[in-house]
Amino acid sequence: MKKGFLILFAFIAISFVSCKEEPFDYGYVNFSVDPESTEYFNLNQGSRGWEYFEGGMRGVVVFRLNYGEYVCYERTCTAKNCHERLEVDEITNVLLVCPNCHSSFIYYDGSPTSGSEAKRNLYSYCTYFDGIDLLVYNCN
Repeated sequence: MKKGFLILFAFIAISFVSCKEEPFDYGYVNFSVDPESTEYFNLNQGSRGWEYFEGGMRGVVVFRLNYGEYVCYERTCTAKNCHERLEVDEITNVLLVCPNCHSSFIYYDGSPTSGSEAKRNLYSYCTYFDGIDLLVYNCN
């Protein structure tokens, strides 16, 4: 009986103490583009580039990792109680920066840099490149 009471007490204590993580802000994304098109000047700069697109909650950004590999992130900051639209740091072209809380995220994997107020990675969307068109869509 004491064991059952201790287990119940431990379960209740853990549920009150555990941190509830805020859900990601993301929206519907489903589009395709020709990344070699002159329309997407920033995306086809050499072997690496980036471009903003409509969709998601506050827009999305697509980064070209190399000639055939792309990643796409929601432009919403993941810092607690922030949720501002991120902008690419045009000096380095490798960071997404929040103008409100000044958190920054690395383009390669969406992880926050050290010293950022944000502690979670950016929400990522799936990409598929068939050699001609780039498809960007919700993963789930």
